[in-house]
Amino acid sequence: MKTVLCICTYRRPDGLKKLLDALPSLDESDALEVVVVDNDAECAGLAVCQNLPPHYPFKVHAMRQSEPGISAARNMATAQALILKPTLVAFLDDDEWPETQWLAELKRVQRQNNAAVVGGPTRPVFPKGTDAQLLKNPYYGADMGLPDGSACVLQAGGNFLIKAQALEPLAPVFFHPDFAHSGGEDLAFFMQLSQHGHTMYWANQAIVHEPVPESRLQDGWMRRRIINIHNSRVRVMTMLQPGLMPASIRLLKTVALGAVALVLSAIALLVPARSEQASQLRWKFQGKLSAHLGRSTVRSESY
Repeated sequence: MKTVLCICTYRRPDGLKKLLDALPSLDESDALEVVVVDNDAECAGLAVCQNLPPHYPFKVHAMRQSEPGISAARNMATAQALILKPTLVAFLDDDEWPETQWLAELKRVQRQNNAAVVGGPTRPVFPKGTDAQLLKNPYYGADMGLPDGSACVLQAGGNFLIKAQALEPLAPVFFHPDFAHSGGEDLAFFMQLSQHGHTMYWANQAIVHEPVPESRLQDGWMRRRIINIHNSRVRVMTMLQPGLMPASIRLLKTVALGAVALVLSAIALLVPARSEQASQLRWKFQGKLSAHLGRSTVRSESY
């Protein structure tokens, strides 16, 4: 059963090398090929691929996408993967590395449920000495926290496996260009698959790891991330769930969120331990409200 792994990369040659170096240790990696799409004009990712050792066990198809944006990179990688006629297509990000059982676990859950799509957790790896409170922050990594084999609608595109036949009807625009610089293209992708009746399941042992740089431990980074995530989420819902009634419900929920954020912010003046939660609710409200007002954000680590 042929599997093609898609990796989009942008100015992370060290991360890409670490990922490619980890792949030969994977279980159940027979008939695996790799597609790498570099979205950077300097092509540091292509250089990593060109410098792989001659005995590297997998065929690597490396190419550059000159059009900026994560959607363009993902679309090129997906299209190239389908040209290779696989049964399954997997996706990882260029700052991740998988545990040895990662691919085998995705395949196991896929077989057991005849699933169209299977996703797994991305676990953050923090610098030594990181504040214990940050270790609990759900905005690092991407883990739905579901029991193994649970049905779900996936949200993050950094760790998943999909049947090639589920991708083919979406060609050539698998990932919507409206989210090329904001993120959210993966959520829109999974929601479209769900609307087409494709089943998704969770593999809680298909684990990959993602480093958390020092720059991401600052309030400014977290504020931008939360605003951006929730701005993109509302924009995705607006695109895929149009109409006056759904729009009204979304707006009412945002107004209610703003009210809760205001109350909690007042409480935090008396109970400082609640200040972080209050800040995150305010940022969440800010992101959603800006989307309702027709504004889109740009993530700080844009392709």
